[in-house]
Amino acid sequence: SAAGAAVIPRFWWPKRQRPTEQLAPETVQEIHTHYEQQSITDGIRTYQQLQPIVTDVFKLSKYFAAPVFHKIKVFFDIEDASAMNKGSLLNPSPVPITEQMLVSWCQGKVQPDDVALTFFYVVKKERNDWIEREDFSVFLTAILLTHPGLDFLRATQEFQERYADTVISRIFFVYDKKDSGRISLQSLRRYKPSLTETWKKLADHDDIKMVSDYFSYEHFYVIYCTFWELDSDHDFLLDKDDLLKYDGHALSRRIVDRIFSETPSRFTSAVPGQMGYDDFIRFLLCDQDRQTDRSLEYWFHVFDFDGDGCIRDYEMKYYYEEQSQRLECLSYDTIPFPDIMCQMNDMIAPKTAGIFKLADFKKRRKVAGTFFALFSSLNKFLAFEHRDPFQSKQDQMNNPSASEWERWCADEYLRLAMEEEEGDEGDDDGGTGGS
Repeated sequence: SAAGAAVIPRFWWPKRQRPTEQLAPETVQEIHTHYEQQSITDGIRTYQQLQPIVTDVFKLSKYFAAPVFHKIKVFFDIEDASAMNKGSLLNPSPVPITEQMLVSWCQGKVQPDDVALTFFYVVKKERNDWIEREDFSVFLTAILLTHPGLDFLRATQEFQERYADTVISRIFFVYDKKDSGRISLQSLRRYKPSLTETWKKLADHDDIKMVSDYFSYEHFYVIYCTFWELDSDHDFLLDKDDLLKYDGHALSRRIVDRIFSETPSRFTSAVPGQMGYDDFIRFLLCDQDRQTDRSLEYWFHVFDFDGDGCIRDYEMKYYYEEQSQRLECLSYDTIPFPDIMCQMNDMIAPKTAGIFKLADFKKRRKVAGTFFALFSSLNKFLAFEHRDPFQSKQDQMNNPSASEWERWCADEYLRLAMEEEEGDEGDDDGGTGGS
């Protein structure tokens, strides 16, 4: 009978939507213990004194200590939020932060058993239910000022700002799937790689290259240099002609026109017909790592002209026509379109031959990127036609955990470094010749 059935103990609790209004007594005690251990009698005066509480009690990255200290000072009107500049972030507090003050600031913000919840409530503005781009600024400033792996950037203000912009754009690329400019608590919990864990990893490595997600300086350098090479007038905006130069003129004009229609992704540049740096980062991440959901959705919308949720032969033919013309101009043999269609049906195996849905690509994501590349990029088309299956297998085995994006960045970084070395040698030769 139902009455006699075994009672299954509860095994799932919904995650909290907000921290408790009162800190648990054991958390208050932990904070007290930290004050005692450091022999702090009148209160905390520096972010370094706060750091062990941020890492051990709040369970956040040590690079949150300076921004949290700043937020506490603003909360108690010790410091004006608008007066924050890079230099003042690390300043001691003229008014010591007592235990009671710290506990008071933590109420409704810190939930030690739920790191994502604490992260969300500490980063966002009190009045909002989301994180927006500028909320990360003070946290990126702290990394730029205190991470040993970024010491060399201290003298170059512009590069510091670009690095921060790039990291924030990469975070939003992963967590803000709808490009709303907001990250919700649900998104923060859901998407990978975990931002809270990656921020903590920064403390494990003095060399920031070791943290490839979001914060890698190598990745930033490649993104920034790729953009800079295309931006011929250096107004920090790209027009269609600028983007046509991308990857050695690989993209077809029809693809570039479609990207600039803003159907696959709305531009944030606020200048009509111009792609900003943030827009370019989004495009680049979609182009160079074609196995992610974000990338597959982007390219699917590029191809789905009529927005009916399917890519059909006439949409593919529209792009293939230009590819064929370009191949002919370069004296390559062209493949008849029906043969290409057969290859694509074999590669993606859609439920209905010749009708490709987004779900089909997500099921075959390892080859989905090749499908889109064949119609959009001449370089990738030729690379596919002349591929060496053994070489690609070898690359995969050499670095099995690396994503397409990481492999591309590593290759580009090497290329840029070699070009820089050659440029330096050229300068030296020039100097010798003139003497």
